[in-house]
Amino acid sequence: MEDYKKIRVERKETKGKKKLIIHNPTSLKLIGEGSQGAVFQLSEDRCVKIYVNPDAAIKEGKALEAAKDTNIVPKVYEVGPNYCIMEYLKGLNLKDYLKQTKNIPETFIKQIILIRKELKRVGFTRIKTSIGHFIITEGDVLKAIDHSDGLTKNDPYNPKMFRDLKNLGMLDPFLKQVKEIDPEIYEDWQKNIDFTLL
Repeated sequence: MEDYKKIRVERKETKGKKKLIIHNPTSLKLIGEGSQGAVFQLSEDRCVKIYVNPDAAIKEGKALEAAKDTNIVPKVYEVGPNYCIMEYLKGLNLKDYLKQTKNIPETFIKQIILIRKELKRVGFTRIKTSIGHFIITEGDVLKAIDHSDGLTKNDPYNPKMFRDLKNLGMLDPFLKQVKEIDPEIYEDWQKNIDFTLL
């Protein structure tokens, strides 16, 4: 039942490139990995993220707890010395969806705006919403994952999401729709993000 405690992850740098090394002596399925750690499926509705840095587990647990009443992030069940057990969100990530469809529905844009506003409202100081970190759950409801630095870094206008959209050739249509849906947030982004540097 607690096989996940045998899993270890570390980050090694070779020739200036960081690589995640995963030691998984269990049969648990790897479902995702990033700079902070690796995620394994525990059951139909739960997963565990194993972190390189134990502090990141604590930080992500606190961030998910802060946003627990919003229904825009996974539920957190347990935080340990190097892991966080959370809700397993079934669905395609938004980046893969956009690569397939080449179209971002207005309903998704409205949800992205809402998620970013809600994260700020609950106290997040880093709003880093990569489009690969939005999961399209049942009923086309977006939820955001990967928040270990949400409460600890001051970065309210992280450009990652906008850079992702630009790389897919979708930034201009996205911003045009945002301007129509929420002119106030559009103006805020225009003032605080240098889109020419993306």
